[in-house]
Amino acid sequence: MFEADPTQWAELIFGNAKLGDPRRTRRLTKMAADMATRSDGSVAEAAVDPASIEGAYRFFRNEVISPDTIAEAGFERTVAIASERPLVLALQDTTGLSYKHSVREELGEVNSASNKKASAKGRTLYAHSTLMLDADNEGVIGLANQYYWHREQKQTGKSHQLQCRERTEKESYKWQRGMETLAGRVDEMSHIIDVCDREADIYEYLAYQQQHQHRFVVRASDNRNVLDDETSSGKLHDVLQALAPVACYQVYVAQRGGRPDRTANVALSYTQLTIKKPQRANAEKTLTLNVVYCQELDQDRKDPLQWILYTSESLPNAAAALRIVRFYELRWRIEEFHRVWKSEGTKVEDVRMQTRENLRRVAVVKAFIAVRLMQLKEVAQNREDAKEVSCECLLTPIAWRLLWRKTEKKAAFPTQPPSLYWAYYALARLGRWHNTARNGRVGTKALWSGWFTLMNYVESYELFHGLDL
Repeated sequence: MFEADPTQWAELIFGNAKLGDPRRTRRLTKMAADMATRSDGSVAEAAVDPASIEGAYRFFRNEVISPDTIAEAGFERTVAIASERPLVLALQDTTGLSYKHSVREELGEVNSASNKKASAKGRTLYAHSTLMLDADNEGVIGLANQYYWHREQKQTGKSHQLQCRERTEKESYKWQRGMETLAGRVDEMSHIIDVCDREADIYEYLAYQQQHQHRFVVRASDNRNVLDDETSSGKLHDVLQALAPVACYQVYVAQRGGRPDRTANVALSYTQLTIKKPQRANAEKTLTLNVVYCQELDQDRKDPLQWILYTSESLPNAAAALRIVRFYELRWRIEEFHRVWKSEGTKVEDVRMQTRENLRRVAVVKAFIAVRLMQLKEVAQNREDAKEVSCECLLTPIAWRLLWRKTEKKAAFPTQPPSLYWAYYALARLGRWHNTARNGRVGTKALWSGWFTLMNYVESYELFHGLDL
């Protein structure tokens, strides 16, 4: 999926953007290529000359150009690729982009949601994204949707009054909006599985998915009332804890905050349950769902892993249930996208545009660049088969030789191009990565830093050999 040439990548993503004037589309692809080359820089730092800087700022300040129209070209590209895959995961999640400069005046009255050192002046632009993954090879396909909003003011009123608002007025409607928008973009939804975290455990949303025969995996949050039979009911957690495990497996739990990473031993069971409608929900009285239950065996831990997964997928055996668990494990890829977009890759929160719409235009382009960075990382990350693939599927002969000379010092060039696996770690070392954790995992920031440095070497080499002195 990774396109090494930034100009070709920009043409693939934005070349069909319908901006009302072909010159604007050409400007967009030129800017996107420049920004992809210097992903973590500002608009000015990415531009190659004063004319490009001026053109970029004119573009991003042009009120005629809609941020949604820019994004639509990229979404169409993602959908076209996804339509060719047998099974695709649509990962939905929300993040907040926090800003403290003058643009905050257009981002409402609610303080920033940033978990950095908070400032009362900070404000947040929220983004709800849908990231598409190939379910078979687990590779990132691209962004299929993004929806931006900000909170004008804090919600006031009694809790039951807020709950009784129209669903379309609630922020939680974003999950259904995401699927409705996706369904409007694709010809067929039967090969797409929606994967969401606990925030999407909304009765009306589950009902919507069933009504439209969409495929889904949603992690449960609430301890809902379930029907044991036609006359009696119980609680979801009690019913699931009474199930006998049918399989055990291990899951890697990544480091987060002050929590170290670990490998958890998990027991798995599955069943079919009928859940009852909450009092204020406006939907069918009951929903019958397949449920996968995962519980860490070491219950003495402070925060043992426990997943309850609602799914539309049939569960004929333990292997099918384990596959659903794997689909949910892959949901972390959209959190990785947020991290690459915000801090490790494109640093979208460092953008200093002065109006909300100008900011969105830049943010949209950086969102697709963040996806490209993820695809670069996927090319060879910790995959044994990468040892059997030539690095020339990613690097030109000049590029890998320059990389070899920089990282392997005086070692003689190999008679055959080295492997993609070698290139992955050589790029990481060039980006000042050190395997201090002894786990072989390379961060996006280090990998991209190595890539950017290598591309500078290649450009300098070509420039030098092109001089007629």
